[in-house]
Parts: sequence; structure tokens; C-alpha cells
Amino acid sequence: MKYLLKFIFTISIIAIAFSACNKVGSLPLYKTGNAVVLTSSSTNITPAPSDSNNAVVTFSWTSPNYATDTTTQKFILEIDSTGRNFTKEITKTVTGTLNTAFTGGQLNNILAAFGFTPGQTFTFDIRVTSSYGNNNDLYRSNVITVKITSYLVPLTLVPSSTNPITLLVANASNTAISFNWNSTPYGTNTINYALQFDTVGGNFVSPQVIKYGTALTSSILVNDLNNAAIAAGVQGGSTKNMEFRVVSYLGTSYATQMVLSNAVVIKVTTFTPVPPALYIVGDATPGGWSNPVPTPSQQFTRIDAVSYGIVVNLTAGKSYLMLPLNGDWGHKYGGASATGGQLLSDNAVPGSNTPAPATSGMYQIVVNFQTGTYTVTPFTATIPTNLYIVGDATDGGWNNPVPTPSQQFTQIDAVSFGIVVNMTAGKSYLFLPLNGDWNHKFGGTSATGGALLADGAVPGSNTPAPATSGTYQIVVNFQNNTYTVTPYLGPFPAPTNLYIVGDATAGGWNNPVPVPSQQFTRINTTDFQLTVALTAGKSFLLLPLNGDWTHKYGGTSATGGTILADGAVPSSNTPAPAVSGNYLIDVNFLTGKYTLTKQ
Repeated sequence: MKYLLKFIFTISIIAIAFSACNKVGSLPLYKTGNAVVLTSSSTNITPAPSDSNNAVVTFSWTSPNYATDTTTQKFILEIDSTGRNFTKEITKTVTGTLNTAFTGGQLNNILAAFGFTPGQTFTFDIRVTSSYGNNNDLYRSNVITVKITSYLVPLTLVPSSTNPITLLVANASNTAISFNWNSTPYGTNTINYALQFDTVGGNFVSPQVIKYGTALTSSILVNDLNNAAIAAGVQGGSTKNMEFRVVSYLGTSYATQMVLSNAVVIKVTTFTPVPPALYIVGDATPGGWSNPVPTPSQQFTRIDAVSYGIVVNLTAGKSYLMLPLNGDWGHKYGGASATGGQLLSDNAVPGSNTPAPATSGMYQIVVNFQTGTYTVTPFTATIPTNLYIVGDATDGGWNNPVPTPSQQFTQIDAVSFGIVVNMTAGKSYLFLPLNGDWNHKFGGTSATGGALLADGAVPGSNTPAPATSGTYQIVVNFQNNTYTVTPYLGPFPAPTNLYIVGDATAGGWNNPVPVPSQQFTRINTTDFQLTVALTAGKSFLLLPLNGDWTHKYGGTSATGGTILADGAVPSSNTPAPAVSGNYLIDVNFLTGKYTLTKQ
């Protein structure tokens, strides 16, 4: 009995093992099928963007003749670039049917997934692998070859307006124009966009470009559009038709261009960007071609937001240029006419420079950066060399000569003088071109400013002081014959004295500093000057009180700029110029500026 049980157990184990070795999924008794034959409705597939959701190709295959119902049969369509032997294939699984279709959008996404360049034709190998639903009895079909062309989604640029645009300096920070456009997807790739613009006829050979990343809108400020238009070839103050278009790029590097939009044409009128200052240089001027030019005699006056003016002696037969930065030849302005005309800039300025008038003499030059023009006209009025204030509204009263420098004006530029002075309400005053002399005088009828009158035209009651006693800033302009009287609000009160300290100077950081070598000369109430040797790579500060660190003045530039005070002064102090040497330092508390000029 024991032997019989062992025999039955052994037979059972063998049967189980045999059964395990021959099991084929859950269909051990189904017959084998056969490889299918694959065909395509087209072998040259070129979908259009409008076919994004439309079937553009159908792949069909014959029956594998499996024993089960067709609903349980599985087919895997394999697609790969020709020559890669399906090593990087993309697949689509189909169950229970003998065909499958693709829309234009699906094919486009397949090409994008392969990393193929959009808008081009590529050749693909396609086959079908068939099997039972549990993957048993696999067969591969024949391989067919088809060509597929990816499409590019059209790009449409829509402007906020196509009306002519006149760019104005006064609106520099306002929006000039806005654009929007549709997306141009290509698979799951990131698509970036850039706006291009050029003058009509430029054909976008060297367009101006603003990149917007993945955004589908843009908003361009007046100043930005003006700068780009000028760079594209629209001379400041002129009008031209400009073309705008948007370009889509594959990826984020802006290296692979995809789609160009329609071009939008808009007429644009520009202004020449207004520089922060303007100077005149040339052998037609007293300063010749020396650069930096002498100031303030060859520095223009800012007339308004868009214009500069100067009165200067010009020599016939010579020429000149206008510079936005004194001592720098990097940029220049000029023209082709001796009497005025279109304002040209940089390389557009004639190589012979701007010609002086045919007759030597005093001329008024006005440069308008909004219209992009300049005028040169004879100037017959007289601009004094100096200017002083006298009257019982001032601390010095009617004593003449007046105390200097407290009641002597600072010459701001070639035609303007300024002063900061205490004024007593209910009193009056005059301006004198010569201290201690009553022969000539200037004044006006208003306590706040207005037309500048001369000699006998000045009221017998003189110029009235403001209604409230206090410190006032008076600016007299002999070019437009005006004066202004405004409460003085800073940037800060002018000190009585001024000194220089720092390792850029001979005295180093020792405080008190050596005097008089490191003490400024007070030119007038608000202006101080000193010529001193400075060492490159070092720094300095300006002190109102020698031997005291409580207050200080300085700046961020080695050539000049805005005067900073106390905590606003950089901790690295004011940098010395890049080249060691003697420098004239001018510190003007009226204008809030300092300058360094190499001697």
C-alpha cells in the first residue's frame, strides 16, 4: 500500500511538470495564425494645417486567421524613420479591427516626437505585429515605406491699430502699439516668438528684433519703438512706412525658425532721442577741435523737453559738430546746411562736418530732437560775461559793488546764469552785468519771473521780490530773454567751504587736509572749483568742514555726475579718473552736478 501511494504521487508530479512546460497562456489548444499583409491608403502623405483633426491616411492589414474572435486579437502598428530598423519606433496598439487611421495633427505630433524639423518631408518604415490578446503567437507583417510631410500652423499678426504713429518725446513711456498672434504648436515642443520690424523695402534682411518667449502678445513703448525705428533706418524726425511680423522658433534658443507671420505695414514718425546734455566742438568755435570743449561757453542750454539752444561765435569757412557727451567722440550730431535743416547723427553726419555760416559772427543754434531739425540764425543781442544781483531784497542791500561771491551768478551754460540767494519779501532788486557799475541793468515786472527787460525798460520800482521771504533760485536766460524765480528746494544747501580728501590726493585720507592745496575756491554762492592732482585707481570725498567726517559729498562717476550727500555716497567713495593727472573739479550746488576735466 505504501509503495502504491509513492507511485501515484510520483506520476502526479510528472504530469504537473509536463503540463507546465507546454502551457501557452490561457489558449493552449488554439491553432497558430499567419503574418498579415500591411497596406496604406497613401504612400506620400502631405497634410495641411486644416487637416489637423481630419484623417489623412489609413493603414490596413489582412486577417491573421487566429482561432479566437477578432475582438480579442491585438495589432501593434510600428513606425520608425527609414534605416533605423525600428530601434526608435513609435507604436499604436489596435484591438479587434484590421485598420487604423491618423489625423494630420497626430502625424505632425509623431514627427515632432522624433525631433524632425517642421515643414519638411521624411521617409518612414511601417509594419504591424499581430498576436492573440495575451501576446501569444506573434507575427510581423511586411514593411511598407511612406513619405510624411509635417505642416506648420499659420501665424497671424494682429496690431492694435494700423493708423500712422507719430512718436513724441512727451509720451516716451506710453504704449505706442500692441500686437497679438496665435500659437504655432509642434508636438510638445516649447515654441518661442519674436517680433521683427524693418522699413518697407528692407525686406527684413537685418530686422530689429524683440523677443517675447512663449507670450502671444506684445506692447511696445514709444521710446522703445522710436529707438528701434531709428536703428532700422528711420532718421530721427522723419516718417517712413515700417513692416512688422512675428516669427515662431522651435525651442528656446531662437535658432530654429519655424513660421513667419503676415507683414503689417504702419507709417511711423520718429524723434531723435534727446541726450542729457549737448556741446559744440569744431574749428568754427572759439574752442577749436579740442575735446572736451570749454564749459559753460560751449554747452547748450536745455530749452524744453525736446530742444537745446546755444549762442556762440562761429567763424566762416570752418565747421563744427554737436556732442552729447563732452570729451567723447562716440556719438555726434550735425547737418549739411550752414543755416539749418535735418539733424543727422553719427555716421550720417557729413565727413566735412556741419558748415559754419558764410559770415563770421554770433549765432543762435537751436536743435529740436522731436522734429529732428536744427536752425542757425544771427544773434544780435549781447550776453554779459558776468551777472550780479543788487537791491534791498538781498543781504547786501543797494551797496554797489555787491559782496562776492555770495551775490554773483554762476554761468550755467553759454546763455544762462543762475544763483541761489536769500530774498526779503516786500523789497526789490536788479541784475547788473558789471559789479560796481550802474550804467546797465536787467530786471522784470514779476516776482516769479517772466520777460527779461534791460536798462530803461526796467520798472522804476525795480524787480519785486517774492511775497514770502526765503531762499530762492533765480535763473536768467539771455537767449530767450527770460528769468525765473523759484523757491530753492535743494538738492541740499550749498556749504560755505569745500575740501577734498582721499588716497587719490596727495594728502591721502588724513583729515584735516592740507590747505590751501586741497581747499576749493568758492566761485559764487553755489559753485566751487579746484585744480588738483589725482591718482588713478584711488578714490576721494568732498568735505564741507575740514577735519570733520560728519558730512560728506561725492558721486559714482570718475568724470562727473549727480552730487550725492552723506549716506548716499558709495562706500567705495568717489572714483578717481582712469588716468592720473591734474584735474579741474567743478562742484555746482545750484545744478546738483560735479565735473572733472583733465588739464
